[in-house]
Amino acid sequence: MGVKPIIARNLRTLAGFVVLLGFLALGRIAQAQGHVPLPAAVLGLALIAAVLVGLELRVPAAAQQASLVVVPPSRLLISHLGLLFIPAGVGIMTQSELLRSQWLPIVAALLGSTWVGIAVTGWVMQRLAPPPS
Repeated sequence: MGVKPIIARNLRTLAGFVVLLGFLALGRIAQAQGHVPLPAAVLGLALIAAVLVGLELRVPAAAQQASLVVVPPSRLLISHLGLLFIPAGVGIMTQSELLRSQWLPIVAALLGSTWVGIAVTGWVMQRLAPPPS
């Protein structure tokens, strides 16, 4: 493989990171201006999804080109997702005394939220599933 294809691939990946960071910035702006109680990353993800779906519906060739730019850095980030949990692990280690003293409410909250999540998911599935034939 020559040097030019490697440079082109790296520039395309860099452009993809710029696009992802741009949508993150748009998410931050939308969060701040609209006082939306969602993380900026979630808003940016919703915006990029809306743009890609809109492109797919109106200009499929442009959507394919956009996905060629956005998919490689997205896959790279997902493949290294475990690194993003390091700060949470450090937080748990540094707050061990608080965790030791407040273990019961923490366990109750974890079990309760898990049970509520499962119950709501089951209820929604029963409501949305087609009737058995």
